[in-house]
Amino acid sequence: MLFVTQYFAPEQIGSGPFCAELAEWWAHNSGPVTVLTSRPHYPAFQVFPDYGEGRRRDEVIDGVTIARVANWIPPRPTALRRIASELHFFFLGLLALAGGRVKRAELVLSLCPSILSVLLGALATRRGGKHVAIVHDIQSGLAEGLAMISNRWLVRTMKWGERTILNRADLIVAPTEEMAAQLRHIGVTSPIDVMPIWVDAERIRPLAYVAGRAMKILYSGNLGRKQGLGQVIELASELQRKRPDIRITLRGNGNEAVALAAEICARNLCNVEVAALVPREGLNDELATGDIHLVPQDPLAADFAIPSKVFNIMAAGRAFVATARPGSSLWRLKEASRGFICVPPNDKRALAGAVLRLANNQRLRAQLGKSGRQFVEQNCSKSSVLGRFRMIVDELHQT
Repeated sequence: MLFVTQYFAPEQIGSGPFCAELAEWWAHNSGPVTVLTSRPHYPAFQVFPDYGEGRRRDEVIDGVTIARVANWIPPRPTALRRIASELHFFFLGLLALAGGRVKRAELVLSLCPSILSVLLGALATRRGGKHVAIVHDIQSGLAEGLAMISNRWLVRTMKWGERTILNRADLIVAPTEEMAAQLRHIGVTSPIDVMPIWVDAERIRPLAYVAGRAMKILYSGNLGRKQGLGQVIELASELQRKRPDIRITLRGNGNEAVALAAEICARNLCNVEVAALVPREGLNDELATGDIHLVPQDPLAADFAIPSKVFNIMAAGRAFVATARPGSSLWRLKEASRGFICVPPNDKRALAGAVLRLANNQRLRAQLGKSGRQFVEQNCSKSSVLGRFRMIVDELHQT
């Protein structure tokens, strides 16, 4: 199997861990896997030091053969610069295929948020082979919803490209029914299967709360636009007046990190800090440090992307507050799992009220954490989700 993705290990958040776990599981359970990818750079959009200047161009991690191309990484990413970076990855990938460094395969997986990676996956598929596109973001929807691109002609062109390229795939895999519906809305007619985000419920497990310290609220992940982190700054301002003993940690990196730090300083907020991510092996312990977790989203992006962090939080048995509209993917997950609280986006009073409700009710926190853990065990365990995925792909491959 060949896996085409711009994001891979050792990236710690975003699509990188998802792709790495999928490739490792497949290599251990189904057969050899080669990954055609970029140098690790997410979320700071800076190439990791160990991978600069041609180092570790080819390597093997956990049984997976990895071929990296040195495409341009924009230091200050905008929508157009990211498209340019994705184009560069596409052309370098074509050269790797043409030169024989990476072999075309009978089974190819590709990851979209970059539709150009999906196109590269299609071109990397041998005649008579099968190509599966995994769609986690619909770029045209994100660009339009978040006003990243104001040119309507360009947005229409993006939708045309997505529709045309995805309709070449033999199978499309989406994380939610809502994402599948959005794909149908832009004109995708290829078969679509829904594969929920999984979690390694053996590695991520509930740990005891730490007694005798100040209550901690934790956000961990990308510090980007679609996360709607301005809502957390408003929350910190509310809590500084009402519950100054509660501490907030924003743990991560991304293109909004500098702006967030400046806003914290400008508002004189003493109850919130921005910190670096912890290594992957420390994720379980880090999740346990949060008494309450936050999953904010920009409502304009919520229909086009799913925050995978919610499944890790539930696996860790922690309660959290998410911002989501009724009927959205997060809202429906809340109703199905009964493992967290949803409040309307950009409603600072509702967000502060939900957080204070959890802060003042240890029994409620424990109840939500228990329900979330049970939901993950029953619906999102890594072995069951990927086992079903392998069965679907095997059936496709045999047709």
